[in-house]
Amino acid sequence: MRWARNSRNDRDRMSKRIIAIVLAGCTLLSSCCNCTKPGETEDRLNPPGLLPMVQVINAINANNQKISTLWATLNYSATIVDHGKAHSVSSDDGVLLYNAPTDFRLVGKKEFVGTVFDVGSNDRLFWLEVVPGTNQMWWGTYADLVQVNTESLPIPIRPDLVMEVLGVGVINTDFNALPVPTMRYDNAADAYILIFNLKAPDRWVAEKEVWYDRASLRPRKVILYDVNGRPVLRASLSQVRKVQMVDESNSANWPLVPGDYKLFFPDSGSRMEFALKDVRLKKGKIPNPASFRLPDVQGTEVRATQIGGGGAQ
Repeated sequence: MRWARNSRNDRDRMSKRIIAIVLAGCTLLSSCCNCTKPGETEDRLNPPGLLPMVQVINAINANNQKISTLWATLNYSATIVDHGKAHSVSSDDGVLLYNAPTDFRLVGKKEFVGTVFDVGSNDRLFWLEVVPGTNQMWWGTYADLVQVNTESLPIPIRPDLVMEVLGVGVINTDFNALPVPTMRYDNAADAYILIFNLKAPDRWVAEKEVWYDRASLRPRKVILYDVNGRPVLRASLSQVRKVQMVDESNSANWPLVPGDYKLFFPDSGSRMEFALKDVRLKKGKIPNPASFRLPDVQGTEVRATQIGGGGAQ
């Protein structure tokens, strides 16, 4: 009888364990059924106080209008893919220069070597100089680009595209002027997305897409497209740096720029990253017009390749 009672007790305990396991399994399956599947976004309510496009752009311009010039030290690294071969270059002694609206330059140097990377643009010219592994400089004039297919330029990194992702440009408040902006809000990313569009002969095409954090209105992502909607540059922007203003003692009034940039060029596979350190509007009298001159590589081992041909330096 004692054995029978013990057997019944054992069966009761076993039954309870089985029931507990089954209930736990049902709970797990139920929760998994409610999980968001890969590629899907969880439904979220729109947060209160979403701004219309005009207010978003006015707030962006209020910051960027203070940045007519830029001087910054930086750390830099890149993987340049040219004719299927990857060349790595890095520098912790770099400088970024900007003079609105057309002048841009990013230079990386190494001790005992000198310039290892130089990408720049002004109102007439653009260039890319890479020393490690290639000893080459690609350059050309914007006037000559009308003679070539810009979708297949023989240059691993286009300088004009790099300048587009700095996030310091002023947006035209005439919303009917090209490129025409449109805006949408993304719940999952909690970001305002501005898309800038151009008029082609037979349709409208998206030129650029910029994602702005809803709370800070600072740019987080930039995608540039060709006329067929293919991305030609993807950039992730993070961190925030204050731009020192000599004539403004209150740092709370200094403008902001992204501090960390990660760029990827899908056509060539090239990548570049740079992180800003000391950021100012100017360092003495730099930048100035002389800051954006085409590098002179005559008498060096660097080969100069002109894109388009016919343009004078």
